[in-house]
Amino acid sequence: MDHPVIAAVREFVDDEVRPVAAALEHADAYPHALVARMRELGLFGALVPEPFGGLGLDVTTYARVIEELCRGWMSLAGVINSHTMAALIVLNHGTDAQRQRFLPRFARGDARGGLALTEPHAGTDVQAIRTVARRRGDDYVLTGTKLFITNGREGNTLALLARSRSRSSATRAWTRPS
Repeated sequence: MDHPVIAAVREFVDDEVRPVAAALEHADAYPHALVARMRELGLFGALVPEPFGGLGLDVTTYARVIEELCRGWMSLAGVINSHTMAALIVLNHGTDAQRQRFLPRFARGDARGGLALTEPHAGTDVQAIRTVARRRGDDYVLTGTKLFITNGREGNTLALLARSRSRSSATRAWTRPS
């Protein structure tokens, strides 16, 4: 039996996405109204655990939600997937304080996740990134260049991938100042 969220997303896609997807695509317009509806459906918290205000879906159900969104318009899956990557980085690698601060905001869609990975010379090859994070007290100073930041225009909480002194990847959540 389908999870209730799958049926809700299927109905959303049939009633609201498919009728407007082609026009939005041709106009190269960001789907603000559709994204607001996805927020209302709780999709920004799909994989965020319930104690943090998310839906706490298992990955199979999440994949089925993404399939439904793609059936209507693949761009909507991109909005949710980039957001979910940022949320999962905090969930799986953040401190307890970061989880408490960010995960409820991710689940509500107040914090809109994105991914700052791509670099001009490396594309998305993580091994070739040159952006460096150097610790200065409790902070990191970043040097480098990113481009094509996934969900960069609409996102406000980005996971930025950089090398640390040890040449391993360091990931920090960044919130755009208000």
